[in-house]
Amino acid sequence: MPEGARPPEPQASLDNYVTNARAILPQVNTDGLRVIGKRIYADLANGDLVPVATDPVTGLYRARRPSELLASGPVLLRNPDTGYWYPRAVVEPTTLAQVRKYLPEIADQDADAFIARFDDKDVAELELKHIQLGLPQLDIKHVSIPYHQNHALQSHEITEAIAMWNTLRQVHKWQGAPDQQVYSNGRLTGYKLDINLTLWPVDRLLSLKFKSVVSLSLRGHAPLDPEVFFAQFPNIESLTIASQMITSRSSGAGLFLMDMSYSRFRVDSRFTEQLKRLPHLRELSLQDCDLQADFSVRDMTRLQVLRLGSTPGPEVNGLPGPLRFGVPVQRQNDFLQTDPDISGMTELRVLDLTGAGIRRIPFGLDADSGWSTLEVLRLGNNALSVAPSLKGMTALQELNLSNALLDKFPEGITDEIPGKVLNLANNRITSIPESVELRTGFNFIGNPITDPASLRRLIHARIKTGTDIWLGVESNDRSANLWLRNVPPLELSGKLKLWDSFGGAGSDVLNGIRKLSRTPEFHVEYPLLQRRVWWFLDIYTKAEPSEQARMKDILINEPSPGKMLDRLEALIREYDSGRQNQPLHHLPKRPKLD
Repeated sequence: MPEGARPPEPQASLDNYVTNARAILPQVNTDGLRVIGKRIYADLANGDLVPVATDPVTGLYRARRPSELLASGPVLLRNPDTGYWYPRAVVEPTTLAQVRKYLPEIADQDADAFIARFDDKDVAELELKHIQLGLPQLDIKHVSIPYHQNHALQSHEITEAIAMWNTLRQVHKWQGAPDQQVYSNGRLTGYKLDINLTLWPVDRLLSLKFKSVVSLSLRGHAPLDPEVFFAQFPNIESLTIASQMITSRSSGAGLFLMDMSYSRFRVDSRFTEQLKRLPHLRELSLQDCDLQADFSVRDMTRLQVLRLGSTPGPEVNGLPGPLRFGVPVQRQNDFLQTDPDISGMTELRVLDLTGAGIRRIPFGLDADSGWSTLEVLRLGNNALSVAPSLKGMTALQELNLSNALLDKFPEGITDEIPGKVLNLANNRITSIPESVELRTGFNFIGNPITDPASLRRLIHARIKTGTDIWLGVESNDRSANLWLRNVPPLELSGKLKLWDSFGGAGSDVLNGIRKLSRTPEFHVEYPLLQRRVWWFLDIYTKAEPSEQARMKDILINEPSPGKMLDRLEALIREYDSGRQNQPLHHLPKRPKLD
């Protein structure tokens, strides 16, 4: 031994101090996994630990590298006897026996749809166990209808609440009526669910996930926690929210009174933040909602359909029109309190802001590129004054800019854009550009078009398309004077006598004839139209009762004034073959000038 060195003191064996590494690991949870920090690990039979993550499509666990956001390794299954995990070797198909083991009462049609949706046996087993665990919470004895102050629930509302509960139970089991089913490429993807929030049991179901619901409609309002609520519907692809009318009955002084009010869903930034986190949301429709000042659709770049606006409500004081429920009069046009920003929504196919109260083109819509996928653009019932340019919207099929205070046509209209519908009704347009080809699907009704060339083009367009592209305002003149312009004095008494023979202004025949004042012919071909009117009135008085009945039916029910007169003249020819080859009307010859 070196000088100064000495042997160590006697010590206990190291074996008495060795600790099993697994003893200091977290315990295995109910899923058979260990959670260390924020990472999840699975125990393999050889003693190794492998990081795992849930596959967002199948719900199965897959091996994951520490550097990966999404797991790319093999699917791991757990041996129920040993508790250890192992890589799946083969994918087995789902069987009917497997489905009936958990859902013995399921109909064959629903079972087949479930198997088509979950054709992987292990994926199906995971969903079937999820269904089985959730069914006790959906027992009918747990129905809890919210109590509303100042509103006593009526029998039909209680019935609706119980029916809604039964529907929840059905869709939880991947079952439902045919009109509830949602298909994509011939394959069942999920179900539609309509919820009346005024009857929604908000204190229940918080631990359930309705994975089968892909289309959700909400009516009315309830004090929902957005984060908790949407956790129950992780697979929503389409979300619609609208107001809900509440009718209550009260009594007093021996009278029963019916009170009607609207329950409107409150949408703020906290709510929309949860919408942004729904990975499958592609369609959003908010109608008559209580949108707060901090509401925004910015960064919802995955949306393909966006509808924000106010739908027409019931008549108020006899005047129909959009109704902003619960909004002060001075703010009735401010449905959206801030202009929507749709920048970056390059996947949009439908943008509907009808009646949203916007006063300028939405931010991002006037960009030079990025809207080649947009198919439907509806901005009607907004005080825009300026139309968006259609340049770059090569897929556009429908454009609605009715009631938008426009005084000229949008730029970019071609013989292909928009492909089917152009609605510019009730604006301030006075002429039609020569570059615009008039075709089926166009609607310019209600514009003060005064340009003779445009009016003549509209006549030919109606003949070609069979529909009225333009109609003006109907004349208020209910007298014969409407059709006596430039009539020779010697003919006045005879025409007035003929007019009076129909019984005055309340006559169905005269009211039908007055509709012709809306046609372009009334403005640019008045002499010819005038002769046709008096000729028809004369023939009508001489016709048989059966012929008159058919004529009156056309006068009352034909929506197109121009087509109405054509149909009447065709009917007259049908009854009187002697007129079939005679020209009905001749314009008076122009007087020779000395």
